[in-house]
Amino acid sequence: MPKKTVKTIINTGNDYIIQVKANQKTLFKQLKINSSDEKNCLDFFESQTQARGRTEIRKTFVYKDLTDISSDWTGLKRLIRVERTVKTKTKTSSETAYYISSVRSNSASLFGKHIRNHWGIENRLHWVKDVCMNEDKAKTISGMAAENISILRNIVINIFRTNGYDSIKYATEMCNNNLKLLIKLINYKPMNYIIN
Repeated sequence: MPKKTVKTIINTGNDYIIQVKANQKTLFKQLKINSSDEKNCLDFFESQTQARGRTEIRKTFVYKDLTDISSDWTGLKRLIRVERTVKTKTKTSSETAYYISSVRSNSASLFGKHIRNHWGIENRLHWVKDVCMNEDKAKTISGMAAENISILRNIVINIFRTNGYDSIKYATEMCNNNLKLLIKLINYKPMNYIIN
């Protein structure tokens, strides 16, 4: 995420928790250094979930050592390291992810839950697009068509979820050849907003 975007987030009175990946070379390297010593850790949180024959252990560490990190990262207050281990009957895999945040909290539990929820939302969206809408099997690859169709899929998912459908497959089946229902879903107004 560009530094300009972070500045905009802060200037609009909001906070951020952003994953830093290896393509942000300088920040990524410094984050690894600043969060490597657990003696400097402000707080630690561990959670474990079991589902579909796999156990996932997540360890969240919070730091506030901003040494050698550019001040261009507006509002930066905390560094977070998340270690994730997934165990199945046949294998164990591990990964470490790094985050920056403008939230002035020392609670590893708070950061761990927000990061986990965001990952769940992303994962849920991509699974639906792949499994229910066959996005990975789509043959459309030229120009902007693939991106535009992906945006349309997002719109459809949002319309169904706004109308209370948890199962996108069920919602799709209900709307097939039912133009009246489809129009009703598109015109759904969850709240009356008053604009000054």
